[in-house]
Amino acid sequence: MQKSRPNGLTIFEVVVSMVIVGFVLVGMIRLYSLGAAQSSIIRHKLMAVNLAQAEIESLISASYEGINIGNYPVTKTVKIDTGKTAAASDDISGTMITSVASVSEGYKITVNVSWNDYYGAMSEVVTSTMTSYL
Repeated sequence: MQKSRPNGLTIFEVVVSMVIVGFVLVGMIRLYSLGAAQSSIIRHKLMAVNLAQAEIESLISASYEGINIGNYPVTKTVKIDTGKTAAASDDISGTMITSVASVSEGYKITVNVSWNDYYGAMSEVVTSTMTSYL
């Protein structure tokens, strides 16, 4: 005569299943929060690059002869606003340092935007070369 096996789960099987599901859920929640943090960092870096590029474009539009190397480096305070909300409380203040150096083919323009946010000190550097060739 064969022994019949009950059709339910033992308490041990239920506990093991719950532990496995718990580990999976904790991992998924951790990945979600890490993704949100990285998204915020990328938004700030993108805004910093846009500010640096705008500074370079303003120098290029001023003309080659209009740049006086003796006036550089220039330090400005900038606001990194991702536009996520209209509130000023989520804006981050930073520093933009613009330097111009003479190189053989013209001017090397370097803009360094640095700021502190919730994740520590961050900075982005954008470099461009401006020539006098017409």
